Amino acid sequence: MRVDQVAVSCTAGWGSAEGDMPGIAAAVDLDQASVRGVVIGAGLGLLNLAVGYLVMRWALRQGMRRALGAVVGGLITRLVILAGLIILFQRTGAVDPTSFAFTFFVFFLVYLGLEVLLVQRSPDTGRR
Repeated sequence: MRVDQVAVSCTAGWGSAEGDMPGIAAAVDLDQASVRGVVIGAGLGLLNLAVGYLVMRWALRQGMRRALGAVVGGLITRLVILAGLIILFQRTGAVDPTSFAFTFFVFFLVYLGLEVLLVQRSPDTGRR
């Protein structure tokens, strides 16, 4: 692997410490399109996280029924916007799709964890 590459690996299953664990590995070149993909993916991920957090806090104050509507409606809205941006990026070739997708996915997982915590700690669930 060259110095200008980053290794991204996901392992599945069990194996020994010597690394004979089955898995998937990919190398992402750190060219301009990749760096742009990481920056745009992180920016959109943070924007998604901030908007989702604010909407969810508001919806939980209105009750669990409205919170469910906000989760479903917000997910569909953000999904449509994201799909449009991905199509735009793919047609223009402005970013590396792997870098963008991986970075956005990481931020999306953080958002899902935050959303679960918000729902779990809401007064309507009876837990604090």
